[in-house]
Amino acid sequence: MPLPFAVPDMGASVSNVACVGTSLTLSGTTPAQAGGNRCSGGSNHNNSCTTGSDCPGGTCNFLRCTNAGCLFGPPLPLPNGAHLNAATSTCVINTVSANGSGTGNCATGTFTAYNLPLGSNIFLAGDTLANRCVGGSTPGASCGGVNCSTGTSSCPGGGTCTNDTGRCTDNGAVCCSDADCSITATCETGACSGGTNNGKGCITSADCPGGGTCKTFIQPCPICNATSHKCNGGSNDGLACTPGASPTDGDFPTSHECPPATSLSIGTLAIGFVLDTGTITRTAVDNPTGDQVNVFCGFCRNKTSTQFARKCNGSPTGATCTADNTCAPNKCLPVPCNPANGNADCAAATPFNSCGQGNSGAFTASDIARTIVETGHGEGPIVTGGPALPQTLVSIFCIPPSFSPAVDSAANLPGPGAVALQGTVVATP
Repeated sequence: MPLPFAVPDMGASVSNVACVGTSLTLSGTTPAQAGGNRCSGGSNHNNSCTTGSDCPGGTCNFLRCTNAGCLFGPPLPLPNGAHLNAATSTCVINTVSANGSGTGNCATGTFTAYNLPLGSNIFLAGDTLANRCVGGSTPGASCGGVNCSTGTSSCPGGGTCTNDTGRCTDNGAVCCSDADCSITATCETGACSGGTNNGKGCITSADCPGGGTCKTFIQPCPICNATSHKCNGGSNDGLACTPGASPTDGDFPTSHECPPATSLSIGTLAIGFVLDTGTITRTAVDNPTGDQVNVFCGFCRNKTSTQFARKCNGSPTGATCTADNTCAPNKCLPVPCNPANGNADCAAATPFNSCGQGNSGAFTASDIARTIVETGHGEGPIVTGGPALPQTLVSIFCIPPSFSPAVDSAANLPGPGAVALQGTVVATP
């Protein structure tokens, strides 16, 4: 799966702050405190709300607060542009799983260990928009059926239904598979924008020399069309929406008013999200038994089958499970372990007695990276009512297995993740 993925650029989170001198203590906000909530679906769709009762027949999306149950950022598309791998593309809905907390310094503008744990609901969607309208009265809308087409047809208002699946690498012709291209070319789910290969199929921007960028045709999340402000795809297809990100690539903008189909969910992963403006480092360790080297994120597994344990409450002695309803009131979870302890933490998890991750190292199956470094940035002083100041918050975290063979294989899960969130910080009364 080609990395990195883009972070949506219009997310906003609001925290409460208590001050003693220049020291700040951060805590979560409620939906009422943060505001900015909107109904999705129902009779009050796309209007403001504070609680679910404000959205008859729909859902009140808590978009900016930082208490448990609030959403973190807009839907996150993770397109898999590797050749013939679009079907393993996913859409992620991140929800805060415990009230946010942390510390900071208003004189320096720095924040330390802002704890904002997330539950990441994974939707195995693939490419949800194979053909889309260009122009007319329904720009970006799905058209021509669910199957890819290399032809064109009419869309309402004078638009044209156009292939939104792939381009040939030699001449940029529309394609649905390699069979639609010449024998020396392949059909890829991206096209170069600019550079010497402008318009030709690509997998990454490395395929677009001369300053070009590879733009994806994969939409794992429904799109909130930047022109019509209508949902393209998903259960709210055609309904009004407010974009939650800029249209920086073909998989954006997204919006919580344009959710993916619930039937596509494969479960929710627990992410230990801790943000910092400083420099943070995580170094892999070798399992001293020799089972695996360069382990960042240990989980109990079967060394022979490479399957990972799934136990009630994530305990080595818990019952083996496949879903939360078999563990009530607890959850069905992977079993974490510390690879520095060898396999000791997994001794009771038979037959999952080895501590390791999906693949050694970080971010690719062939990378033997041993250290991850993320550097944040803060500027001060932060003054109530003062100007917004630039800030970069960074985090390194572990991503557990999804227990979907297709997703875990494509994304090398379980394993480490890292993020840098660039934005601004402002203090309000």
